[in-house]
This record gives sequence, C-alpha cells and structure tokens, in this order.
Amino acid sequence: MTGAALDAIVVAYGSRPDIAPCIESLQAVRGLATIMVVDHGTDGTAEVASALGALAVSDPSNPGFGAGHNHGMSLTSAPFVLLVNPDARAIPGAIEEGLTLMVRRPEVAALQGVITDAATGRPERSHGVALGPAHLWGRALHLRVLLRWPPVQALARRVAGLADHVERVPIGPVATEALAATALLVRRRAFEEVGGFDERFFLYGEDMDLSRRFREAGWTLLALPIPWAVHRAGSSHRSSWQREVQWWRGTMTFAAKWYPPRDWALALCAAVVRATTLAIRRPSGAVAAFGSMVSDPRQERAHPH
Repeated sequence: MTGAALDAIVVAYGSRPDIAPCIESLQAVRGLATIMVVDHGTDGTAEVASALGALAVSDPSNPGFGAGHNHGMSLTSAPFVLLVNPDARAIPGAIEEGLTLMVRRPEVAALQGVITDAATGRPERSHGVALGPAHLWGRALHLRVLLRWPPVQALARRVAGLADHVERVPIGPVATEALAATALLVRRRAFEEVGGFDERFFLYGEDMDLSRRFREAGWTLLALPIPWAVHRAGSSHRSSWQREVQWWRGTMTFAAKWYPPRDWALALCAAVVRATTLAIRRPSGAVAAFGSMVSDPRQERAHPH
C-alpha cells in the first residue's frame, strides 16, 4: 500500500437512498483523506453525508455532473482523487491497488477497474473506444440486443469498435481510449492540466470528452481487470425515458465537439431517428426530446465555445 494522499469526490442528485452505502465503502479505503460530497439536489443527501463524517456542500442550482466534480476538486487537495457516482460502492482493496499502480506509473492520468452492474451482476462497459456513429446507430435501432446471441458475440469480438461491448474485462492493465466516470481514479495534476471537465456537458459524454483531452495532452488511460465497484446504474433518473434523452444529449454534445463532418452527419441522423421513437413513446415530450438530442447539439456544433 502506497502512502500517497487520496481524496474522494461524490456528486449527488436525489441520492439520499444511495449515499450511505457509497460513503461507507469509501471510508473502508485505507489512506483516504477526505470524502467530499457535492449535493445538487434538495432531498437531504448533504445532511446524511455530513452525519456520516463526509464534508458536504449544497448547490441546488444543479449545474451538472462535470461542474460538480470541478467544484469538488477546488475544495480538495490530494494529488490523487477518486471521482465517484453516489450509486456506486467502491471495493476498497481494489482502489488501494489502483492507487499503488498510479504512483508507479507517472504517465497515467486516470484508471478504473471492472464496474459490476448491481442488478445483473455482469460487468458494465466502463472502458473502450470512444463512441462513434456506428455505436449511435446501434443504440437508435436497438441493435444492442443482438449482442446477447453467442454467434453475434463471436463476430463482435473480431471487430475493433465492438469488441469492448462483449469483452468487458481486460486481460490485464491495458491502455484504453475512454473510461466511464463511475469510480474514476485521476491524477490531480493531469486533471488540472487539461482544465477539468467541460461544463457544457450536463450529464453523459463528459467522461469521453475528458478522456479524449487527456490522451491529446499525452497522458495514458488504463483499464484494470480487477473488480472495482458495484454500480446501481441510473438511480438518479425519474424514468428510463428521461435517462435515454439525457444520454443522447451528452453523447451528441461530444459528437458536436469532436466528430469530423461525415461522422457528425451520421450521428445527427441517428439522433433524429431515436428522438422520433422517443416522441412516439411519449408525445408530450417530443419537443424536449428533439431539443435536447438534435437542436441543442446542432447549436453547439454551429457555435462552439
């Protein structure tokens, strides 16, 4: 075990049912100096966190996931920081192992192990290639269900852009293009060097964007094969419909920022298809869906900050 200082930041919204198990898992990590909870909700999550011994601040304006972590970073000082979802429970020994590896590998900006879905017990896709137009079309057309079939899985393993959707546990510590910010261990110096999270992203996509900026600055990202955290995905959303709209909004913001023209056109068409199906499913939300998934990202593309 290394003596390197480690802080943890949890950005919460409507997380009162989840915050206690999250904090308790972090308190079991040896050497963890500070647990900082940034609460963007109004359900008393901050009060529960404080009662458990964490430092907590409230910002009910809810500026977004990335903005919350940037705020938490400004209030902490350890050279290594674990960025944690409130619906995740960290595995203490794994975090300690990851921290030791980061100390030995000064070129690594961030790393994460295997994230297990609490409902299914299966690994989530927590690392891999950054999502491209093919991934968006697959989601728009619900092609992911095909990956449950062994013949399709065998084929996907041979395709570079799809293999990490099937093989979600790496064979060892491997360099990767992108890491999901579920329980992400980051080096503060690298985080500050690239300017932290881009606060244009409200939720989703900000981790792909951060990963890309890390790599463009010359840093390495690592995926580890060890069980790292258990995640109760989507617990902060009121509905699966809302979660889907938010996912597309964040991912299309990433596409607007980074995709070349052809890929952007393909992504925009996929977003239109998916927004149409969501509007059919909930006609009262049609304007919101098209605004979030199509119009707003187009504005970002036309007028980048």
